[in-house]
Amino acid sequence: MMNVEISNPCAEELEETLQLAFGHLPENELMIRTNSILEQYHSGMLALEGIFQAKRQGQRIGVLFSQFRMDRTVLSWVPVMRDGFSIELFFEPFQAFCRQKQAIAVLALADLGQQFDEAALLSAGQFELLSDLVYLVVPVSAQKTGSDFTEELQFIPMSSFQEDGFDQMVELVHTTYQNTHDFPQLMQIAPVRQVLYGYQSGQVFLPELWFFVRKENRNIGVLLMTDQPEEQIELTYMGLIEEVRGLGLSKEIVRYAKRIAGDRNRLFLLTSVDEQNTAALKAYLSQGFCTWDRKSVYANFLKQT
Repeated sequence: MMNVEISNPCAEELEETLQLAFGHLPENELMIRTNSILEQYHSGMLALEGIFQAKRQGQRIGVLFSQFRMDRTVLSWVPVMRDGFSIELFFEPFQAFCRQKQAIAVLALADLGQQFDEAALLSAGQFELLSDLVYLVVPVSAQKTGSDFTEELQFIPMSSFQEDGFDQMVELVHTTYQNTHDFPQLMQIAPVRQVLYGYQSGQVFLPELWFFVRKENRNIGVLLMTDQPEEQIELTYMGLIEEVRGLGLSKEIVRYAKRIAGDRNRLFLLTSVDEQNTAALKAYLSQGFCTWDRKSVYANFLKQT
């Protein structure tokens, strides 16, 4: 169509490609996101084959940024296209990439207030809107991290297990995810083992920050945390088995996460949650978290042939 060429950028084009993909962000956020992705590329964690650029007469007019993950899902951002061209131009080569990777689903994120052709994404792209992902943050530098923590729960790091700790964690996470409101559609397509293996492979993984949560010497939940560079640490996932939900134990887990952040001299504790998971949101907000960002999550559950 009108001599538009779709290709993967070369290394020298990556920064300019990212500037277009995320040009809707405020300048400071644009710099942070671009630098983070460039660091991933230079460390070997990001492949250019998942990034697509559209050019017309040598000028870049569109970008689709994505990453293939260890759980066989593809994480992408909604495509950006200039000059009245349709984002549909990306779908054929992008779907071929997903088939080649044997991906089971694509998750596409849209930043708050980002303008894009949602109708094309839903129809031609075969995506559906799942929910909004709410990003939360709480400062921990001024916390007296141990002063309000009870010993009702025990937190046993996975690093204390010599052999089968990971297998036990997989089983327990699967149990805690049953009948939750945290993007339940995703659990139907991505086995827990693959998801957790992806966490281990794709981030700064420390087994001492993955905890079995026990009450009266019985495993009743999990707390997974990921340390990050400089000032922050992430609460990646927390969950409880069904029979102990609604007892206020989530607040105890969050308090413990804040305690860990303080012990590691981190200034901020970050997390994200499906906005439909009202119980988790309530637990976070009660512990001083505030919303700092929100993204819409779209999914294409790819048909396997």
